Amino acid sequence: MALIEGVDVVFYGVCNMDRAVAFYEGVLGLEVSQRAGNDWAQFSVGGMELGLFGELATAPHQGGATVTFRVGDIRALDAALDAAGAKRDPVEDMGGALSMEFLDPDGNRLVAVQITA
Repeated sequence: MALIEGVDVVFYGVCNMDRAVAFYEGVLGLEVSQRAGNDWAQFSVGGMELGLFGELATAPHQGGATVTFRVGDIRALDAALDAAGAKRDPVEDMGGALSMEFLDPDGNRLVAVQITA
């Protein structure tokens, strides 16, 4: 019997909750499903939960989890990230999928993948 049944929530620490929520909501188009002031924000994304906790006084811990988002149009996401001034790598053809790494405002690494095969 497996002790782990699935993923409940992936979360990142953030330095500025309003700025972080504005990025995940305004740039990535995710809808806030829960918010507890500056302590917690949560988004439902394709049957999974993505959480933000903080606010941290300094930069959040580097490393940790990486969220990979499934997307239908990676070029549209790339354009939205460009318009928002987000740091990102070029879209990469992985043979059957397009992939792009990018950073949220606190420097947390995120990945987007569009299946093409």
